[in-house]
Amino acid sequence: MRCDFVGAVDSLRARSFGAAAQLYAAARPSYPVDAVRLVVPADARRVLDLGAGTGKLTSVLLDLGHEVVAVEPDDDMRALIDPRAEVLAGTAEDVPVAEASVDAVVVGQAWHWFDEAAALRSVRRVLRPGGTLGLLWNVLDDTAGWPQALAQHVGMEDRLSLVNRDDTQPTAATTGRWRRQLVRHEQAADAELVLANLASRSIVLVMPDAERAAHLEQARALLPDGDIVLPWVCDAWVTTLT
Repeated sequence: MRCDFVGAVDSLRARSFGAAAQLYAAARPSYPVDAVRLVVPADARRVLDLGAGTGKLTSVLLDLGHEVVAVEPDDDMRALIDPRAEVLAGTAEDVPVAEASVDAVVVGQAWHWFDEAAALRSVRRVLRPGGTLGLLWNVLDDTAGWPQALAQHVGMEDRLSLVNRDDTQPTAATTGRWRRQLVRHEQAADAELVLANLASRSIVLVMPDAERAAHLEQARALLPDGDIVLPWVCDAWVTTLT
């Protein structure tokens, strides 16, 4: 498994993001182009962004010239997706897209929330022959300094220290050969944006109000003064489904 929270579906946390859709859109990092190019073949015309959230990955795909179908179950998050895409309400387990109608399926920061077996059946159904499945996670590089203290305080599950560095596949639902690349990138920020990022996380969203406020103030004390650079690593995987 990619890290220890993959597959640990908590339905309350999975449903928590809509209330923080604006925070998510404003504070979460985008996906580096090199990682997206790894998981989507250059000749892929129509790409499905599954569990698209607020469309962070959707916009990168569109800017690369792909035709994009973005599927997201949450109304508030779906409303923020780039209107250049075809935006549909739906789940990974029951994708509202015709059979064999897309060249690639990509999932950013979401596969661990899915019922893997059901999602894989949906992905196989909508992919054209020889189509690819790409999975991406942005994880904080918590290997040193204040990011390490911050990740430990928040209990971040998407952090570099929890990522397996070997070639273990990212999901138990497939047995095919995967390609993988870790792509470093950075996000310019300040303390308020970092706190907004933390506030958009399910582990924080489900806290009682008073506990959440105290938790975020404690996080603020861990941050450096002035401008901040958030160090991210995009953990990118791709396989061809047959």
